[in-house]
Amino acid sequence: MKILFILILLLLAVIFFLAEMCLKLITHPKRYSEEEMRRSEIDKGFSEGIDAYENDWKREAFVLSSNDATISGEFISNEKGDGKKVAIIAHGHTANRYASLKYANMFYKLGYDIVIYDERYFGRSTGPYSTLGQEEVKDLCAVIKLVKERYGEDVKIALHGESMGAATVLLALKYEKPAFVVADCPFSDSKRLFDEYVVNNLHIPPVFVIPLVILLGKIQYRYFLKDVSPIQAVKNSDVPICFMHGDSDKLIDCDHSKTMYKLCKDPRSQIHIFKGADHAESVVKHPVEYERILSEFIGSIK
Repeated sequence: MKILFILILLLLAVIFFLAEMCLKLITHPKRYSEEEMRRSEIDKGFSEGIDAYENDWKREAFVLSSNDATISGEFISNEKGDGKKVAIIAHGHTANRYASLKYANMFYKLGYDIVIYDERYFGRSTGPYSTLGQEEVKDLCAVIKLVKERYGEDVKIALHGESMGAATVLLALKYEKPAFVVADCPFSDSKRLFDEYVVNNLHIPPVFVIPLVILLGKIQYRYFLKDVSPIQAVKNSDVPICFMHGDSDKLIDCDHSKTMYKLCKDPRSQIHIFKGADHAESVVKHPVEYERILSEFIGSIK
């Protein structure tokens, strides 16, 4: 009986450890420095955007307060644009604004002014922890408000996000109506994402860990995992969305994008699945095709 009791305690300890580990992967992940991100992006072949950002583009820094964080970003004015089109770009988990420059360069060529910023907890922004979209969407809405104050209420806003940033720009559809959204490898629902992570990486049924992750998230971080559901925002929006996703994504299966695409109301919405691309690698493996698709999608939005 004593041995059984000890085994039960050990099992509970293991479950608690695994739940804490899963939660910390989200709330306190590795943070790459700007120099690390810069080198990584150059190694992937995106030196053009970085060179333009550092040497050519007209930049103006901003810092805004958003709940328990300060968000640091930059306005990039496009001398060839009309000042009425702005692309706001949200980077992924662990990254910073340097990861946004490859996309910023594409939008810049198309005549858009650009807004890049560091998501809370990353880069030059502050914030006690990351929430995979829950608080990040509030920060994005604050950035959108700042853009409208600067450019006017009639400004044409494009939202582009990668991974966590993609989930964030989709979540923003609950509160905002941009001209269009480009979502690169987003998750459809954080509960589904956690379930799949536990099965694929811990190789145990989610029911043993996820309920505790949900409970600890609420208690420790006011993080309501089950409420972070981009698919609900997509389902209730009529904004055109372009989904980009790799068919070899091991972190977020491309079925997340496929499921959301089926719920899009605007017939101009598109989905593109890139062969052989892992997570956030669509633009890495297929840069020319990615830029062509982006340009054609934007051209279809009148």
